[in-house]
Amino acid sequence: MSITFSGLATGLDTDSIVTQLMALERAPINRLEAKKTAETNRIEAYAQFKTTLDDLKTAASAMTLTSQVKTTSVSLSTSAPFTATSVNASSGSYNIAVKQLAQVQKTVSDGWTSQSDPLLGTGTFTLNNGTADTIITVDSTNNSLAGLAAAINAQSTATGVKATLINDGTATPYRMVFTGVDSSSNFTVTSNLTAADGITPIAFATTQTQTAQQAIVMMDGIEVVSTSNTISGAISGVTLNLNAISDVESAGPPPIYKSSLMTVAPDTGALKEKLTTFVTSYNKVMDWILSGYPEFGAATTTDTTSTDLLGSALRGDSSINSVKRGLQSLLGSVTTTTGSLSTLSQLGITTNLNGTLSQDNTKMDAALQNNFDDVGKLLSGDGTVNGIMKNFNSYLLDATSSSTGIYASKKENYDMAVRRIDNQIFNMESRMTQKEASLRARYTAMEALVSGLNAQGDFLTQQMDMLSNFSKG
Repeated sequence: MSITFSGLATGLDTDSIVTQLMALERAPINRLEAKKTAETNRIEAYAQFKTTLDDLKTAASAMTLTSQVKTTSVSLSTSAPFTATSVNASSGSYNIAVKQLAQVQKTVSDGWTSQSDPLLGTGTFTLNNGTADTIITVDSTNNSLAGLAAAINAQSTATGVKATLINDGTATPYRMVFTGVDSSSNFTVTSNLTAADGITPIAFATTQTQTAQQAIVMMDGIEVVSTSNTISGAISGVTLNLNAISDVESAGPPPIYKSSLMTVAPDTGALKEKLTTFVTSYNKVMDWILSGYPEFGAATTTDTTSTDLLGSALRGDSSINSVKRGLQSLLGSVTTTTGSLSTLSQLGITTNLNGTLSQDNTKMDAALQNNFDDVGKLLSGDGTVNGIMKNFNSYLLDATSSSTGIYASKKENYDMAVRRIDNQIFNMESRMTQKEASLRARYTAMEALVSGLNAQGDFLTQQMDMLSNFSKG
């Protein structure tokens, strides 16, 4: 390791000189690093812009289908023995009474002392589903309760019967429960089992604890039958979930059950919330773009959580301006569906001078209340012509595509540019190292030369002084 002392011979601060010369030499590298920083800021800005577009796409995609727009809500009497949901159902009211709940047949065996011991001997076990017998052979491979249950379940597709075991906690706790697969499955259970001597019969006693029956519901005086307690085909778009039997108003005969009122109405509140979300998301996109042009005025939203807006990094960018023009074009487009509404302004959504949107809630409420079906056509289309939101969604799918969208293409260009800049910096750094070493070597040589000359001068001065002294004396 060598130690150098700057300027000992010359009095010059050679370290400072070299440092300043190298700072001048590094100017091209500094420009490249500044360019790389600018490129990084731009790609971060594109990524942030894509996020705002993704939010707008989500808001628009929630109104592209008729089933998403023309939603309905169901209201029931407080004591209704059922619940209900609706999807794209027509408005209306219905008086509904539940006369009978659907249930499957259940048959339970007497208790056994073990579920794994071979207590069933040999013989046959027969299940009849009303149309055919299914005979299960009982032998040493399956003559326990667990073995028989497995054999029955293996035939459940054919028999419509499944078997499970329960433990009731008594002295003979293990019982086999036979269950029909649906409310239309009726079955009988018989057995012909004998002990190991082949003579002594083994009784397999069972008791039917629940009969199979279908659900029966009265809808406006019409009897509706269902194999389950979920009824989804009786009223188009409405699903009923039966929980209990209606109270009896008159014992009859026949008994008369108390009806519960069910009302299906347009869910204007849900659609207004979606429209408000769209307006908010659209304004966030425009506010982001406006952040690059503060001279056009402050943003219209009050969202202060995003303090890292990078719109200024893309000020004047042609791609951003192209997206802005595309969105504004869609916003002002006229939709020629069969409905009476053709523009968003008829819903109370209008454009401000800076490109953001305003929402007139009074006008929107009136349109939703008085013209719900046509609002749906305006937004999602009528099956022949696309609605405005469907067009928005299609445009935004292209703009945010992970392979061909604006960010994807810019990211590919960014990666190439950064790799090129990094390679240039790497090569230049190598030259800088060599340049600095060369400069330091030159200044070191100069110091050595001056030091040698100084030594010679000191020697000559000393000799002259000696001659002078000699001549004097």
